[in-house]
Amino acid sequence: MSVMDDVKVSFGYAKNNMLSFLLAIFGMLILVAILIFIVISPLLLMAWLANPSDPEAFGLAISAYFQGLTGFFGSNPLAGLFGGGAIGLLFLIPIFAVGTWIFSAIYGMSNEIIMTGGTHAESAFGYLRKNVVSSLGAGVLWSLVLFVPLWLVGLGATALTGFTTLPAGWGWPIGIITFLYVYIVGGFLMLHLPASADGLGALDSLKTSFRLTKENLGRVFGAWTIFIALIAVFFAPIALYAVYFGSPGVIDIGFAITIAWAAIGAFVLILFALPALFLTFTRIYLSVTGKLPQQGSPATPTSPDL
Repeated sequence: MSVMDDVKVSFGYAKNNMLSFLLAIFGMLILVAILIFIVISPLLLMAWLANPSDPEAFGLAISAYFQGLTGFFGSNPLAGLFGGGAIGLLFLIPIFAVGTWIFSAIYGMSNEIIMTGGTHAESAFGYLRKNVVSSLGAGVLWSLVLFVPLWLVGLGATALTGFTTLPAGWGWPIGIITFLYVYIVGGFLMLHLPASADGLGALDSLKTSFRLTKENLGRVFGAWTIFIALIAVFFAPIALYAVYFGSPGVIDIGFAITIAWAAIGAFVLILFALPALFLTFTRIYLSVTGKLPQQGSPATPTSPDL
């Protein structure tokens, strides 16, 4: 089975189950928003108790929270970690863990589609109750593997300027290093959640993902590269135009076209590419573990989409 076959079949499944995926993804996003509100509600309460008569207290609390998150990734990693970004560091890992837990439900849906040919949107909420500890643990491991090394690179770079900012001319090299790291490590992590959805523990699924990816390097990274390229096709034009042709605060016809193209891309990615990504790596996992049903094309859903 070639990489293009994996992606082609997965897009076929995504098309056949488009509405179920769309409803499930938006349902998951609403759940994420509710959980984030629950997480930051103590900050809101503390702000209100500090000054109940100040109507801006809630806005200030929310602002402080997001400043903490951005401070963690800012130009001063040391201050971001131990200073203003401490709040962001405290909440980053659990929020990422919750997000991974929720997306693992979409992988559960993908498994159901590949094994039976169809699914329902409510199936995602059923999968939320399965492998909760494993999925949350996978999110913690993801955040540690992805973010901590990048933070250490930024910390080392800013050490040259007394932990104030990146040295002159280091922006592009650091950006390239970041992209390559996310691309390589992200590729090795792509089978992590399918393994977790299959019932493996957080650490076992991580080890399995790295092992299976190493054994099927071309297949996994081929699919991963296709989806990265698809994102670049839609969003690289607006970034390049803004950097090389755009003027601050000015939206000319060229910039408007790239904005429209990016909007179309966002629609395509949410509607087709994101479900296809879940399906592709679930399918690859099932295939390399010998659990993939013998079928050459997307099965017809056995029940209505809703």
